[in-house]
Parts: sequence; C-alpha cells; structure tokens
Amino acid sequence: MNKFVLIAFLLFSGCALGPNYHPPENQVLEQWSASSVASQEISEGPLLTDWWKAFEEPLLTQYIEKAAVNNYDLRTAEANILQARAMRNIAASSFYPKIGADVNATRLHFSKNGLSFGSESPATSGTSASPSQTQNFFTTLFDAIWEIDFFGKTRRSVEAAEANIGSAIEQRNDVLITILAEVARNYIEIRSNQCLFALVEENVALLEQEACIIKKQFESGYVSLLNYETIQSTLSTERALLPDIKAKIYQGIYALSILTGDMPEALVDELTIPGSLPKIPQHVAVGIRSDLLRRRPDVRRSERQLAAATANIGVAIASFFPSVLLYGVGGLQSTLLRNLFKSSSGLWALGGNANIPLFEGGKLVGNFQANKATATAAAYSYQQTVLNALEETESAIVAYAEDLATTEQLLKTTKSNQILVDLTRERHRKGLINRLNLLDSERQLNSAEQSLLQSQFSALTDLIILYKALGGGWEPKEITEEVAPCSSSEEEISPVAPTRG
Repeated sequence: MNKFVLIAFLLFSGCALGPNYHPPENQVLEQWSASSVASQEISEGPLLTDWWKAFEEPLLTQYIEKAAVNNYDLRTAEANILQARAMRNIAASSFYPKIGADVNATRLHFSKNGLSFGSESPATSGTSASPSQTQNFFTTLFDAIWEIDFFGKTRRSVEAAEANIGSAIEQRNDVLITILAEVARNYIEIRSNQCLFALVEENVALLEQEACIIKKQFESGYVSLLNYETIQSTLSTERALLPDIKAKIYQGIYALSILTGDMPEALVDELTIPGSLPKIPQHVAVGIRSDLLRRRPDVRRSERQLAAATANIGVAIASFFPSVLLYGVGGLQSTLLRNLFKSSSGLWALGGNANIPLFEGGKLVGNFQANKATATAAAYSYQQTVLNALEETESAIVAYAEDLATTEQLLKTTKSNQILVDLTRERHRKGLINRLNLLDSERQLNSAEQSLLQSQFSALTDLIILYKALGGGWEPKEITEEVAPCSSSEEEISPVAPTRG
C-alpha cells in the first residue's frame, strides 16, 4: 500500500524544473528629485486618478469617457487579452488526458496473391476452408492519452501563459493612458488655436486701421513710400497666418473624432464653436516617487514579460528530460454488425511510453540558451523601463514647474500692457497723442496675449505629459474611488480672453 502511495505521489506531483520567478526589487527613493525645483507647484498628495477633471471641462470629460469605450486601438488591445487567456487555456489543457472516440465500418477486399490468400496460414493449414476474399470490419473504440508532467514542462508553460495575460492587460492599460492623453492634448490644442485665431484676427484689424492711416499720410506726403510698404507687408504676413491656424483647428477636430471612435467630421459642429483654454491648476499632487513603478503600465508590462521569459527557461530545461505517456484503448470489434455489441467482441489495450531525448543535434541546448538569453534581455529591458519612467516623470515635473513660472511672468507683462493701453487710450481721448500711438500700444498688448497664450498652452500640454508619465487614468473603478481628488481651493491661473470689451 505504501509503495502504491509513493508511486502515485511521484506520478502526480513531479517537480517543476528551472528558476522560480521572484519579482525584481527596486530601491527607489520616495522623494522626487525635481521637488527641489518645483517645491511650490508639486505636492506628494494622492495622485488624481481622473486627472482630466482638473481642467473643469465637461466637454473634455465627455470625449475622454467616449474614447475609453469606443477607441479601436483600445478594443484591439482588449481583444489581445482574450487571445492571451485562450492561449493559457491551451497550455493548461496538457494537464488533462486527451480522450477520443472512433466509430468505424470498413469493407475490405483482399488480394488472392497476398499474404492471406497466396500462402497457407496456420489457421487453414491442412483444411479445405479458406477465408472469404471480402470481409467487413466494424469497430467502436475509446482511447485516452495522458502525458504525466513529471518535470514541470506544462506547469512552466502555464506560468508563462499567465504572465503573458498580465502583459496583455498592462499593454491595454498603457494604450488607454496614451489615448486619454492624446484626447486631452488634441482638445487643448484646438482651444489654443481658436484663441490664437481670434488674437490674430484682432491684430489684423489693428493693422488694417494703422495701414489706413498711413495710406492717408502717404497720399498727403507726411510719410514716405517705405512706411506705406512696411505696414502693407506686415499686414499681409499677419493675414497669411489665419489659413494655417484654421487648418490646424480642423485637423485637431478630425484627430479627436478618430480618437473617440467616430468619423472625422463627427465633432465638427460642436467644436468649431470657439472656446477658451481650460484653467491651469497652480499645484499638482503627484504621489510619492516609490509608487510610480506600481502605477505605470509599461513598467508592469515589462515585469510580466520578464516573468514569462523566466518560466520559459523551465520549459526549455524540462525538454531535456523524458516525456512519459500513459495510454489506453477500449472498445468493440466484429466482422458482423449483429455481433458488434456482444461481450465476445470486446477489446482493450493499456500501455505506457517514455520518450527519452538522446541526441537532437544541439536543438535542445540551443533552445535553452535562446530562452536564457531572452530572460536576460527581459531583465535588462525591465531595468531600462524603470529608468525611463523615472527620467520621464522627473523631466515632466520640471517642465511643468518652469512653464508655470514663465506663465506668471507673461501674465504680469500682459497686465502691464493692459494698463499701458488704458493710459494711452485716455491720453488719446484728451488729444495728447495720435491714433497711431494708441494702435501701437494695442498691438503690443495683442503680442503679449499671444505669448501668454502660447505659454499657457505649453503648461497645459506639459501637465498632460506629467499625468501620463505618472501612469494615472487606467485604474479600475474600485481603485479610483479610493483616491482623494485635488483640493478645489487650489489657486489657478486663468487664460487671457481672446477678445476684449
């Protein structure tokens, strides 16, 4: 009895060869290196998972939610997850015996010159009886084959397949983050170009007024032809900007429509209505640095790829050892259909097979070396992905902080120019300066507003890049609900309106 238990244990437990996988440990500091540069703009509070809500743009939120459901790149990534799960089921099927059934009816005509008819057989020797030249065979069989996983080849294959499922899931999350960031970036770019279009139109109107005055002065002989041609050249150059800006607006709308899974023209009607840039949050919560590797899907995907590659080493090692098969056949066979289901028609066979690889010309060694090299490359790739994630996030923090500093200075410049325009307008009303002086001051304000607009666009774009680098936006709902949002009392910088009253 004890021997039977021992044999059963050896048959059904076996051992899994190859290295056991342990997730790599990373010694990452909790403090952000860039926090010394951006200490006033960056906090280590909980990351805002639904980061696009910080822009307070309902239309943007609507497009984000639509893209998260309808985007075709995302659907492709989700289909790849289903494929990975199916491949895991295929790998796990080797744990179980393969059972088949066969029902066969054959009518066979023998040759008279063959072995059965051309020579005597022991059964017919010395008798006048001879077998019929045409015979029927009826067979019903059930067969089972089972490969015992002695050395863990199947277990390692399933382990690799499960890691590939994790990799496919993280690939989907990475695609989702990219799509969310692209939706936000395109929306911001559309609004920025609409504001810029309004400012350029305003500048063209100011130049047209200035050109009209200079034309009259030229006709009266107060200014030379040089002054007239200079203002005309400036006016033409400014007018030439409008078609390109308009084209960029439509290109952004088309791109945004595609990201939400619609036809290019789907969002034209609602997005051609001009809008302003969203507000820029003065402070952004980025969490602690050591949590970055847990959040970023590309790091998580790289870790799963390393796990799969490590498991495949075990598969390669197990290929050096014998594969043991158990098989059995049972069924009925008769030359007459009426006798097929009688007990005397029964047949069965039981057996086992051990296939021992002795020499395969270096194939097994090469397969092992290839899988080991793949795992080594996956380990290096993981480490590089970690470093890239840290560098990308640190750079994004610094870029956003410096954008805010630039925006603050340009905001002061714009306010100073606005005061200058008010003073110039008052002096013009009193007749102390001419109309050209007022137009020049208004154009200076327009130029300052354009510079501020560009700075605000850069800040918003870098904020999107920062949120993308932090890896937020893919978490399931239950995780999202546990993350505290940013404080609603944060100081904000409002974009300058494209037109003034």
